[in-house]
Amino acid sequence: MFSPLPATAQLPDSPKELYAATCAKCHADDGTGRLPTPTVKNLPRDFTNCALATAEPDADWELVTARGGPVAGLSSEMPAFGDAFSAEQISGLVRYARGFCKEPGWPLGNLNLPRALFTEKAYPENEFLIIPVVSHTAGEPASLRFRAVYERRLGRRAHAEIGLPIASTSQTGSRSTGVGDVAVAVKYVLHTNNVSRILTAGTEVVFPTGSESRGLGSGTTVFEPYLAAAALVGEAIVQSQFKMEFPAREPWADREVLYNIYVGHSLSPAPSTWTLALELNGVEKQLALTPQFRKPLTRTGALAIGAGVRVPIVNRSSQSTQVAGYLLWEYLDPVRSRP
Repeated sequence: MFSPLPATAQLPDSPKELYAATCAKCHADDGTGRLPTPTVKNLPRDFTNCALATAEPDADWELVTARGGPVAGLSSEMPAFGDAFSAEQISGLVRYARGFCKEPGWPLGNLNLPRALFTEKAYPENEFLIIPVVSHTAGEPASLRFRAVYERRLGRRAHAEIGLPIASTSQTGSRSTGVGDVAVAVKYVLHTNNVSRILTAGTEVVFPTGSESRGLGSGTTVFEPYLAAAALVGEAIVQSQFKMEFPAREPWADREVLYNIYVGHSLSPAPSTWTLALELNGVEKQLALTPQFRKPLTRTGALAIGAGVRVPIVNRSSQSTQVAGYLLWEYLDPVRSRP
């Protein structure tokens, strides 16, 4: 991507001049990557494409600039500048390159934080997930639920998703397996400062496609409006969600209030790093803790897994212990390194 800098070259002072002297040789003066005569085999990233240029955090851009493309699973044609540029110069260069996106309102990837197991993510995503959950209550057979979720970002701040569950449950000694209640959801980013906080509103509608008599569904449509927020507090990642559930059958008598709070820490700035976290999950008079981890499977971070155990801590007899996880694919990101 970026072009190497000759060892004897005098470094310009401003980010604009530094970009013109180095990055523009591959990415072009206007940031599009389109040159009359290409200087690299792989098409460089178009910095003017806001959908692509805003999705990753500054730390990813700075890491690639300092250590080269392969460190994050990108092209080996992107050299490392860490020995030639200071940290301040790299930060300034990243800010300048991000400035080629001229459309306001795109939340930056600084708030594209690791996915929690139960807390809704505030940042809009392009992801496909497989989410298994095994639930066990003392004296009863375990139940297993798989949910396939397709998520799509819409424009600058919106997001839509659909979830298809497959469940295997046991009632009165007889096990039933089949499709559960299908869910459709939308959300929209209300506010972000693009550095340390984001607030999103959304709603999910769960349709009664699963059999209630077989324990595969609720038997009624459920409306679930929510607020989701996230913040960076020092090196800590904090995410939260407040949600209400209104069953269409008895919307006020059977309504529930749920809340989730997630606190985590990533072990390094690399896209492939481990993230360790603890989640607090509450609904009415029930409360549980979920220690968990997230680990990307590729250097790009486009494939990742997460897993944890939800342990009841209040009214334990009315709750089940759950082992939950996910396999995640960010389908618009490269899965493996380019040559």
